[in-house]
Amino acid sequence: MKHTTLRVLADQFDAFFIDQFGVLMDATGAYPFAIDSVKRLSELGKPMILLSNSGKRALKNEERLTRLGFEVCLFTKVITSGEVAYSVIKKNIQKKFPKKPKVFIISRDSDTSPIDDLNCDVCDRIEKADFIIISGSEPEKHSLQFYHNLLKPAVDRNIPAFCINPDMIMLTKTGTSFGAGAIAKEYEKLGGNLSWFGKPYEEIYNFALKFIPEILPQKVLCIGDSPEHDIRGGYFANCKTALVRSGIHSKSSFEELVEGLADSDRADFVIPNFSFV
Repeated sequence: MKHTTLRVLADQFDAFFIDQFGVLMDATGAYPFAIDSVKRLSELGKPMILLSNSGKRALKNEERLTRLGFEVCLFTKVITSGEVAYSVIKKNIQKKFPKKPKVFIISRDSDTSPIDDLNCDVCDRIEKADFIIISGSEPEKHSLQFYHNLLKPAVDRNIPAFCINPDMIMLTKTGTSFGAGAIAKEYEKLGGNLSWFGKPYEEIYNFALKFIPEILPQKVLCIGDSPEHDIRGGYFANCKTALVRSGIHSKSSFEELVEGLADSDRADFVIPNFSFV
């Protein structure tokens, strides 16, 4: 794991897969240096794909980026785990479920964008659902035990669930807390039928690489703050990886951060943050 800076790496790679939370922003807003760095990479003619484990669709994320001061047009593509999941569910919904299935959604802010335009109905009782979408957590309102208890009746009925935001940890305004991935893990522990979307899983990287077909994976740098998501995913996609020290591990020492990491979770590079300074 070589310590360096974004300024040095910018010339070494032909394209960048950039994480969102912890790299470009936190729960309070955009990192000012990140807005500038997106512009600088664009000026170098380097394709940039925003690759996020957001359970929300791409358009929702583009709207947020714009509100925070980013020029979304500078990204080659904004790709979220929610968008990838939407395309897969849309493709298979008629094959695997009733004509107009009922879906129970676990999300933040009552977001239903994961199923917008799909021929299904939102269900308010989990035991009556044909399938479940886990796209966000609300740790400020509910404990992990609350979600455990909520999911148990669905396990008893063997209702399939889709985790479309696999992040175990999320940034909040007061620090970190459990993410949607942790809720999905509870479903797995209970014996539930669960499918995962997003980083580190292969599908989202295959989806992203299609937008830069002329660039080899080895010339793509994946930048993120999570060893188990951003770094592991980049490793198995045959890309190079850079871990930023901002985000979920900003308060951890380097020794604490790397202790016990598998080879797949060890980044090729470590940078202080997504800044050219």
